[in-house]
Amino acid sequence: MSKVKNKTDKNKKDILSQETSPEMELFKKIKKIEIRSRIMANESLAGGYSSVFRGYGMEFQEVREYAIGDDFRRIDWNVTARHNNLFVKTFIEERQLNVMLLIDVSGSMNYGSCEATKKTRMIEAAATVAMTAMANQDKIGAVFFTDQVEEYISPSKNKNTILRLIRDLINIKPQHSGTDINTAIDYAIKNMKRRGVIFILSDYFGDIDYKKLFIAAHKHDIIPVIIGDEVEQYPLNVGLVDMVDNETGAMQLVDTGSSSYIDFVRRRRMKLDDFNAELKKLNIEPLQLSTKEEIDKPLLRYFEKRRRKIR
Repeated sequence: MSKVKNKTDKNKKDILSQETSPEMELFKKIKKIEIRSRIMANESLAGGYSSVFRGYGMEFQEVREYAIGDDFRRIDWNVTARHNNLFVKTFIEERQLNVMLLIDVSGSMNYGSCEATKKTRMIEAAATVAMTAMANQDKIGAVFFTDQVEEYISPSKNKNTILRLIRDLINIKPQHSGTDINTAIDYAIKNMKRRGVIFILSDYFGDIDYKKLFIAAHKHDIIPVIIGDEVEQYPLNVGLVDMVDNETGAMQLVDTGSSSYIDFVRRRRMKLDDFNAELKKLNIEPLQLSTKEEIDKPLLRYFEKRRRKIR
């Protein structure tokens, strides 16, 4: 009996160790994000999303006889010649969208002075947009980037692709740590043959070629998602602090009361202000997210504002 009991105890321990394995923790995390983002997609964002993004192309439907008021440019001259009567082509709007997420996985996204890091907010936002797109029967793809393209997921409506996107985003170990948004934009435009929606999720600390952004905005609907942390944007006077540059790994002892530190934070803030000013010139509305606030309300406010603007 004792041997049987010991064997049973060993089996229990094996099961418990499996349940607390890194793979199981990752699965739980993915499931939690999936459930939360699905609820937001179905209950909150679905209406706003579908009314903001209406489809970008026209698909041929049929040929019918010409009626007074029809556009002469739609006359099908081949059919007209065969039947000796005017015929026009009719079209229907393509409802399906191609949605591409450009996701910054550089070192700076690992920072967070609150309970959440910038990467956490980014994962939540990316998962919510992906689930909303799936609920709307749109294709969703992703480009994970640092200063190079780290991974590409081609657009798909398949649920497994969405789950893979979330899993890879949680588990990714980038080969590089710098940031180059321009490379990601070039890659997305090259791979998106049809007009679509591009969400660019980043803290936008890297330099941006506004000419590239202008060209991209003429081909696609661009939505910059700016994920920020107050400590990185406003100076704190807390004495001497060890600070690590997440993109280079360099550690430095910083006097947070010094003029050099205050000036560094001020320049970073000015860079973001300049970026927002350039977006305004291009008539691009950014979505602002913060590590100190859940993403639900900012997302809802953003889509509601876009819906009113379109009306």
